[in-house]
Amino acid sequence: MNNETANRKAGMMLRGFYGVLGVLAMLSVTASCSSSSESTLWLGQKLMLDLRYYCEDGTDEKHCKTPVTAISPELEAVIREGKIGGVILFAENLEETGQVVRLNYQLQSIAKEAGLPPLFVAIDQEGGRVARLPDAVATRFVGNMAIGATYPTHGTAFSTSVNAGIAKSIRLLGFNVNFAPTVDVNLNADNPVINVRSYSESPEQVAEMGAAAVSALQQHGVMSALKHFPGHGDTHVDSHTGLPKVEHDAATINAVDLLPFKHAIEQADYPAMIMTAHIQYPALDDTTFITRDGEQKVLPATLSKKILTGLLRDDLGYNGLIVTDALDMAGIAQYVDHRDAVIKTFNAGADIALMPFAIRNPEGIKQFRALYKQWIQAREHGELNAAEMDESLLRILAAKQAYKLDDFIARPLAQRLEEATAALPMADNQQLELELAEAALTKVFDKGVLPLKGKHFALVMPDEARCDALSNALKQYGKGITTVCMSLNRIATQPDLSPLLSADALIIGDITPQHSMAEMGGMDDLASWRARPDKAAIDRWVKSLTEQAKANQVKTVMVALRTPYMLSEYRNVVDAGIATFGYNVTISQTPRGEVAEGAVFSALAAGLLGHIPMPGESPVTIE
Repeated sequence: MNNETANRKAGMMLRGFYGVLGVLAMLSVTASCSSSSESTLWLGQKLMLDLRYYCEDGTDEKHCKTPVTAISPELEAVIREGKIGGVILFAENLEETGQVVRLNYQLQSIAKEAGLPPLFVAIDQEGGRVARLPDAVATRFVGNMAIGATYPTHGTAFSTSVNAGIAKSIRLLGFNVNFAPTVDVNLNADNPVINVRSYSESPEQVAEMGAAAVSALQQHGVMSALKHFPGHGDTHVDSHTGLPKVEHDAATINAVDLLPFKHAIEQADYPAMIMTAHIQYPALDDTTFITRDGEQKVLPATLSKKILTGLLRDDLGYNGLIVTDALDMAGIAQYVDHRDAVIKTFNAGADIALMPFAIRNPEGIKQFRALYKQWIQAREHGELNAAEMDESLLRILAAKQAYKLDDFIARPLAQRLEEATAALPMADNQQLELELAEAALTKVFDKGVLPLKGKHFALVMPDEARCDALSNALKQYGKGITTVCMSLNRIATQPDLSPLLSADALIIGDITPQHSMAEMGGMDDLASWRARPDKAAIDRWVKSLTEQAKANQVKTVMVALRTPYMLSEYRNVVDAGIATFGYNVTISQTPRGEVAEGAVFSALAAGLLGHIPMPGESPVTIE
């Protein structure tokens, strides 16, 4: 870190600390908080809870599926008594604009009435695969890899405009933290959790687009949480379900994995937060620990002081807030219990423990309060360093003041409701989503069949929603066009391929990896979803179809709706390969039933029929 950057950051931190003195005085908390019996503010402010479900009737935590859309007295007591510093909301909490505004207003009002600092109210609104808000409330956008496909022509323009659009939307709703952008460099074609959430396989391009996203979010009043430090791009294990390991050497880590983080930290508008990854990096820290099952494992970054304090704080000079990825993910929870996970990550240098314990019923509240006492005792007994806890508290309070988190309830609720309902969903954002989809549309290869000719097209799509979306778009762009579409979720019940082999062209859409029911958009019923074949069976069926289409001289186009790597498998058997890097659809109720549409499918249809060019360039290598 150069002297100019160091001086700037030192000045910012001093200004933040001076501003926090007033907050501390108001709360009658000394800067040292030398005795934990004087205040538990140091602990509560370092916890960020998820409020996804809560069952007052005591339904056990595995089966409780009652979403929290307003704060009950029991949950309010948890926030007040625990002096909780933040919450994260998920799709289950978010129904429509008015309800979201009222929920976030209620949360901040609870904190204010309790004499607490305003809450971090966080959301995962990355765009593309990861977006929690309903499309009718806020535009999802296509996602980071689509933005990466526009980089050769547009540079960081779409990264800036898309994240500005996201920030404007979620700020109106009362969110002040976005766990975005993802700046993992996707080097692994089999990466199950990142893939199209990454901008590119180029660390330099990821660094530029990531820094632009951070600045756009924060200039519009939303704290950015850069993730997942020190990098989740070269893994084939999802840290939601296991503990990945990155075997890069130190030189590769420095040149690839860390580069986007280093670049962002060096900017004047550096990220307010950086999120840790539940990933082992032996070249950075090969320290081992004994898991709850007695195994010996290398410490994941979330629990590593060498990585969070030695590398991120000391070597890279990061002065913002370090927040963990969710501590209930298997990458941590499978190996460390709730008590020790929080203590270990705090000792490693994390400021905020995200989702340290899932409260789902009254018994869960009791268990959380028992854990809370154990964390306080850990400080009293010297297991947690008191001076480090106090310094962390000061960082948190300084950030809350710098971003003016109390502004949301400075205006009456009625005014906030009026502002949000009048503006959302933003027409400018919807237009920008279409512009991004068109700019990202990438022709990977073409053997002379594009633009498509003819009037009757056969489609094979991942589900009924995508069938509907592409069919509608093709008919909109081409007069007299007819379509027949088969959902990949129904191939077992529709063995007759003749309708697909008698069309002017066959268009196949692939999602690798296979998506979940939540991503399906609701147009396939639950029974169909449960009965769908597995991905391997689908791939075999599709390959057989393409071979039959080739034998019958049917022009075939393969469309990668998620990761484009899979196009390499079909280069020899299909006539064209296109990448969209996204597959978002919105379902609307009309007099004729449910109708699906989406910017990706509008752009795809226009490109297939030759109405627009396909100017995108794949940001990852397709062999």
